[in-house]
Amino acid sequence: MDYKTILVDNDAAGTAAARIDVAAGLANAHQAHLVGLTQTGILHFIRDAGTSGVDFGGMAPLFEQLRQDAGERAVRFDQRAAQAGVASFEHRIGDEDAGVALAAEAMYADLVIVSQRDPADTGAPVDAAVPEYVAMNAPCPVLVLPCAGAAAPAFERIVVAWNASPEAARAVRQALPFLVRAQQVDIAAIAHEGHGGPREPGGGAQIARFLARHGVKADVRQPSTAASVGERLLALAAECGSGLLVMGCYGHSRFRELLLGGVSRTVLQDMSLPVLMAH
Repeated sequence: MDYKTILVDNDAAGTAAARIDVAAGLANAHQAHLVGLTQTGILHFIRDAGTSGVDFGGMAPLFEQLRQDAGERAVRFDQRAAQAGVASFEHRIGDEDAGVALAAEAMYADLVIVSQRDPADTGAPVDAAVPEYVAMNAPCPVLVLPCAGAAAPAFERIVVAWNASPEAARAVRQALPFLVRAQQVDIAAIAHEGHGGPREPGGGAQIARFLARHGVKADVRQPSTAASVGERLLALAAECGSGLLVMGCYGHSRFRELLLGGVSRTVLQDMSLPVLMAH
């Protein structure tokens, strides 16, 4: 069981090089085709200018520079993929916002790789809500890498956040290529004191049996917390020495505004390990 097409965000942020290296390593491990998606963001400027009455003609030099920068990033992507020994790869360049383009291209991918937002990165894309938007709109799982993460994360130990919701179930199924390779899998069925526990009686036992039929041995953990479930989930992942957190992404998108549930929002803000999300 493998991811056969991996799509990676090739933006101008400082995390791009490490992100591409991770994507290349996964492409090699899964014998996958790797696609580097580079966007100029020109359509973002056009939409904004159109609402404020700006003359598009005066923006031609900016557009030319954006396309030149995107072309240079695409060349660097090809170089890194080739140096990593990826057998099959390509780059694609477009003019959309990164989040919109990644969600659309995810129709034809098994896995999308993006990075956590880094507020201190001045090279971050104009469309800074990329992880949130892609996680909410992509039909395949989204691997979010921490902005300060290691270049080559290990997925030998994995924590699965479980609350018996459809989103959590989709995340588990879409993470199977990672789960079957892991040495240790822990199912975190966290109960929030005063709000009840997981919806599934016996919290986590049934999903553990489901995974066992795929050859995945999973231990069920049922901690409780009176504080933030997201914070407790990240703390448990640290306690387990996990290299990957798998979870459903909760919330909904309304036009271009993103409304995430509290757990998803907390994890994306405070994560220090890669997180695989599915909605």
